[in-house]
Amino acid sequence: MQETRAYLELIHERGKKGLPVERVYRQLFNRNLYLTAYGKIYCNAGAMTPGITDETADGMSLEKIDAIIKVIRDERYQWTPVKRVYIPKQNGKKRH
Repeated sequence: MQETRAYLELIHERGKKGLPVERVYRQLFNRNLYLTAYGKIYCNAGAMTPGITDETADGMSLEKIDAIIKVIRDERYQWTPVKRVYIPKQNGKKRH
């Protein structure tokens, strides 16, 4: 996991300086990157709320991560189209 944290810190530092990040695509093959992301998401209260699909954070597994990586590696990943919903706020504005 140290390698993943170091990479994320590098991205953060380059972002603060306004510098581009290169070779990002190959990081999508890094299983630890998904595990780190899952670790940050699963404890959120909204993580168990289904979105456009019925999937929630509790449905994640190493097998699912490996399947995602395989589909990306084979360049067969299909983005799921989503519908943007604006939620009304008490002050009359809308939240996206």
